Amino acid sequence: MIVVVACLLVAMLALMGLVTDAGMVQCNRRHAQRAADAAAQAGARWLLGGQSASNVASAISAATYYATQNMILSADVSVEIPPASSAYFNGSNGYIRVRTIRPVNTTFMRLFLRQPTVNVAAFATAGVSRQPVDVTLLCLRPTGKDSLMLSGNGDINVGQGTVIVNSSDPAALSLKGNGSLYAGNVQVHGGWTRGGNGTIIGQVTTGAPVVPDPFESIVEPVITSSSTVLYGDGEIGYTSPDSGGTASKPANKVIGSTTTLRPGIYWGGLMMSSDASVTLLPGRYVMAGGGLTVSGNGNLNGTDVFIYNTRDPYKPNGVGGYGMIKATGNGNLNLKASTASADPYYNGFVFFNDRANSNMIDLSGNGNVTGFSGYVYNKTGLLVIEGNGALGALGGVVYYMEVRGNGGFSATDPTRSPSTPSVRLVE
Repeated sequence: MIVVVACLLVAMLALMGLVTDAGMVQCNRRHAQRAADAAAQAGARWLLGGQSASNVASAISAATYYATQNMILSADVSVEIPPASSAYFNGSNGYIRVRTIRPVNTTFMRLFLRQPTVNVAAFATAGVSRQPVDVTLLCLRPTGKDSLMLSGNGDINVGQGTVIVNSSDPAALSLKGNGSLYAGNVQVHGGWTRGGNGTIIGQVTTGAPVVPDPFESIVEPVITSSSTVLYGDGEIGYTSPDSGGTASKPANKVIGSTTTLRPGIYWGGLMMSSDASVTLLPGRYVMAGGGLTVSGNGNLNGTDVFIYNTRDPYKPNGVGGYGMIKATGNGNLNLKASTASADPYYNGFVFFNDRANSNMIDLSGNGNVTGFSGYVYNKTGLLVIEGNGALGALGGVVYYMEVRGNGGFSATDPTRSPSTPSVRLVE
């Protein structure tokens, strides 16, 4: 019996050592995985701003820092942008892969296999994915009455979309005309009033929570030289061959005839008057000062276009300063925002005002503008809809908004709606 017990004791001690080693390995494996997950997500946050060299460097630094904060030695952290060894995201610039290692001291293996430590590795990949925006109209102004005001006879019809007003005023949303607001859901932080015969068709919630700007993480184009602009996705654009001016001598390009324009920077902006008929080729347009004006009987056409309204940083006054976007004529405004396949970053935006540009966007034409489709973004300014025409399919995130005319608009085409970037673990 002594011999049997002695043999069983050795086996039991070996089994206990094996269980201890396995438990310690599993515990450290979970710790290494949590550290890798946190590091990958922290690094991916920097990729929300694009994949420029500085953002990539910051992402690597952030991933390493958060791994070390979770008790991983910096020498045991490796970061790949783009992932070089991931099966599904190999070469994808919008993703970051982190590998963490935790050394584990052994008992059983130390005694019987002469292996004092084993290294436990974990991997995590995170990236920037884009999700469709879930709001059709959002007025960001936090206080003040008439943050969304209907004073004409026109209708706002966003189908089953959502309309949100962030103002805390009791008259944050006001109906002063005879038009109606049609929406699946209307959320007002303050209250709403009616002074005319207009109605709201849809579920109305007052005292609703404030909704932040869903496009805050969209990186604006930045003019980086007298001939180049850096877009949020890292792409570089150049001065359009059709620009009326240069960085040092901005000039508003006035068009009064049939013309086709190419994408790029327009130093001093664009003006269409008289009987001009202008076609914008697909792409990104930067109004560096002067804004964009469509007046008279002019026609403006374009499919898969993105128009950014900023100023000329080299001549920020006069024609090079911040301008308005105005469509006040009797002609046609047939602009369609880019689809996700045409422009994966700025898809869905027709007009995008520089966040520092508080000038209004004025769509007050009387013509046929039913070909308009996309979102208007004016974070610090007013959006005015006024006229007798139908604006087509529009969405918007603006500071505040007034509908004064007899026309109206409907919900935007879902294939031409913006998508917002967010960080998620993918493996």
